[in-house]
Amino acid sequence: MRKIFSLIFLLFALSLNSSIAQTALKVGQTVPNITLLSTSGAMYDFNSQKNAKGFIVIFMTPTCDHCIAYEPRVMALDKKYKAKGYPVVAIGPYGDNPIKYPLDAMPEMKKLALNKGFTFPYLSDTNFKYTFMLGIKETPTAAILQKTSKGLLIKYIGRIDDENNPKLTPKNKFVEQQVSKLL
Repeated sequence: MRKIFSLIFLLFALSLNSSIAQTALKVGQTVPNITLLSTSGAMYDFNSQKNAKGFIVIFMTPTCDHCIAYEPRVMALDKKYKAKGYPVVAIGPYGDNPIKYPLDAMPEMKKLALNKGFTFPYLSDTNFKYTFMLGIKETPTAAILQKTSKGLLIKYIGRIDDENNPKLTPKNKFVEQQVSKLL
């Protein structure tokens, strides 16, 4: 009887553990769609963007020093690739939780987008859904998603480039290299 009880408990624990621990998607896998609230107050639906071939998604927060340093480069990416079908879409991982993260939640995201004149949507990731789904562990991190008939194909997840210092020029522009391959 103990063996049966132990086996049932073990199976229950394993099933509970596997449902809690979500495995991050990897390059080559597909995200069905992304729909999140924008700082403009509207829902932004990736599939509804008819002119887009894909997206340069940047996970960034208002208080991260590296994100602040990268803001001009992110805006330059949007300017360079939006007309070619790969607009920038920024996602704030903490956007839906102004109690726990008051300096990185939607009110501060709105101020940042307005003050900096962002030319791209800045979205709030409800309950870290896409942050966890794409395995984002730090900001800023980029993900390049290509639109396909099966969903948003993950083509890249990683750094924007190899230079954190905004005064220096990067030697390797990882996002630009990946998007250029797709064009």
